[in-house]
Amino acid sequence: MLAVDGAAVAHARIERTVPLVFSMSGETFDVGVDTGAPVGPYPHGSPCTAEIHGVTLERLSEPGAAVDAAVRAGLLQAGLRTQ
Repeated sequence: MLAVDGAAVAHARIERTVPLVFSMSGETFDVGVDTGAPVGPYPHGSPCTAEIHGVTLERLSEPGAAVDAAVRAGLLQAGLRTQ
């Protein structure tokens, strides 16, 4: 849910996300400014001019065995590539 001044203005469900650490690909989970690739129609590094009071992320369920296996494989590959 996205709230502005305490009022809900949007709600969405993300069906799938990347099962690895975002910073491994150069992307980050930024709030207020994109230091990686911008997610909107604005240039890289543009700061948010609004006041952000908080960000809450909630996992609605635990990942299954396939996601756990993908995470382990991805971490192994990332580790091998940084040797």
